[in-house]
Amino acid sequence: MNTKQFNHILNLVVIVALALSWLPATTPVTAAVLPGAPAVQKLPVEPLLNSDGTLNTRLGANGALDLCGWNVTLDSARGPILSHNASTPAAPDTDTWSAMAHNGLNNKVSALSVTGSDLYVGGNFTQTADGAVTGLNHIAKYSGGTWSSLAHNGLYLYGSVTALAVIGSDLYVGGQFTQTADGAVTGLNYIARYSGGTWSALAHNGLNGLVSALAVIGSDLYVGGRFAQTGDGAVTGLNYIAKYSGGAWSALAHNGLNNYVYALAVSGSDLYAGGDFGQTQDGAVTGLYRIAKYSGGAWSALAHNGLNNSVQALAVSGSDLYAGGKFFTTGDWTVTGMDYIAKYSSGAWSALAHHGLDNYVYALAVNGSDLYVGGYFAQTADGAVPNLVSIAKYSGGAWSALANNGLNDGVSALAVTGSDLYVGGNFTQTADGAVTGLNFIARLGMPVTPHHSVYLPLVIKH
Repeated sequence: MNTKQFNHILNLVVIVALALSWLPATTPVTAAVLPGAPAVQKLPVEPLLNSDGTLNTRLGANGALDLCGWNVTLDSARGPILSHNASTPAAPDTDTWSAMAHNGLNNKVSALSVTGSDLYVGGNFTQTADGAVTGLNHIAKYSGGTWSSLAHNGLYLYGSVTALAVIGSDLYVGGQFTQTADGAVTGLNYIARYSGGTWSALAHNGLNGLVSALAVIGSDLYVGGRFAQTGDGAVTGLNYIAKYSGGAWSALAHNGLNNYVYALAVSGSDLYAGGDFGQTQDGAVTGLYRIAKYSGGAWSALAHNGLNNSVQALAVSGSDLYAGGKFFTTGDWTVTGMDYIAKYSSGAWSALAHHGLDNYVYALAVNGSDLYVGGYFAQTADGAVPNLVSIAKYSGGAWSALANNGLNDGVSALAVTGSDLYVGGNFTQTADGAVTGLNFIARLGMPVTPHHSVYLPLVIKH
């Protein structure tokens, strides 16, 4: 796009925005689209602004610019200037909590994964909350409003199912088990595959310790946890992290890491790991405090030597990496105000609004431009935004409470499918007690409702 075309689009933004300022507050405004423009994603204004209110033309951005709540003025030298309209309130969330069939489950949910129209659920449960559906030992499928058990009545556990991932038609399950609940299938040490209604062991009888996290790049499965080798001891050097590909286990560079891995996330061909580690197992790569990148067969530290306490959750949104856990500053203590959650973008750490949250974060999920956060918090770190009990939304640089002020106990798993957010954890009802029967798992419906907004296609290229 040349300068003339860019200025033409910005002038259209000004004209439409000024015209809208004359509309009554009750007038619904539909999306305005330039002739011939393809469908594009909605973009918030704030991340595209310079500090003086002008648009940053050096940022690559493709989408529909949302002008709701913004004033636009035209400066003869600098072009359009955008500023917040304080009189325009933020559009309220219209989400709604609903119970799952049979009032959920009878114990904690720790992992969720969606494949097609099926939701797979892992945790400490054995049946539905009302006892009507049994044999759901630590793992179950929810489809079409119905709970069903997996083959052999699930898994026999010493702890919990803590991780789920899908490759094609195969479901990979990680946790602290060794066999199916009925004992018919053995050698499923801490990790197993479920495909076509059948459980099968991975090569070398799995691993020798807890699996906490799973991530997929292509056909490769990456596994994080507290293990050091395969279940039979044949493959070593798999310290806390390993790759499973083509039916074979392999170690990552430098024999993995030197402490627990709790979370994994993928951005393109890059793998991010979070946990309690500080360096590679052999000590060759240091400064990997609680978070690291693995790319092209090599480990590398993130800026400022990572973070100062454990990372429990990771999520990728576009080119941004979000980390949640128990930290509050970078590993070198130079970037502060990142209480329990932070963003890593373009090689730099930054705090979220209001310095983050007031307690631990254990789950993250992305839905479009919205970040959903779960844990044991109740408000922002500075107390400015209350009623974020155990779950909250972060969008456009702002925190917002969900329906009924959230949930009455901790959230440990999140999964998005369409307009629904599935939430797992320790809760039984909403924080205000208005919605009950949400035993350890619930659905948050997120219907799309019209707001007083205008969207214009925008492409910014330097």
